[in-house]
Amino acid sequence: MALFVKALLVCALGLAMGLLASAYSLSGLSPFDRVRLGPWALEAHAGSPDADPYTLARLERSGEIPIAVGEGLQMIARADDDGRPLDARCAYKVGPHVPAARYWTLSVVDPDGRPIENPARRYGFRSSEILRAGDGSFLITVAADVQPGNWLPIGRRGPFALVLRLYDTPLGATAGAIDASTAPRVERAGCR
Repeated sequence: MALFVKALLVCALGLAMGLLASAYSLSGLSPFDRVRLGPWALEAHAGSPDADPYTLARLERSGEIPIAVGEGLQMIARADDDGRPLDARCAYKVGPHVPAARYWTLSVVDPDGRPIENPARRYGFRSSEILRAGDGSFLITVAADVQPGNWLPIGRRGPFALVLRLYDTPLGATAGAIDASTAPRVERAGCR
């Protein structure tokens, strides 16, 4: 009888560890297909048939529809350039450039990837509507308080993420070869 109880305990422990490992694996970006560009992370093959099983399972679980590889890339920043988690009590400067793309968008989302409600009703910027310097560079301020220029409001306290989507980019199939210096910087400007 003791052997049966021990075998049952080992099976229960193995099942629990397997479920926890699966939940952890599906809770974030796939560790197998992730490319890091400073604070930005992307799953290079999320929108292709060659995506790894963990990426496919995470997408299935979340209901997210990824950008197809031939259409573009999605990059997510959950921390600033110094590795500190993005916090709505702080202001951030994003810029001055993005990797080559015909069109791009930058939006603020909650940790689950949903748009954050805010009084200004601005959920993102498109490359066609931002104010630029004479050399084509730009600076977007991400902050809870109103800012001059390109201001992207954070509508609540706590952690958030920035999502940069590049459309019609030549980098889709070669995401691993992107030069990190072309990714926009995410610099903390101060906290309240």
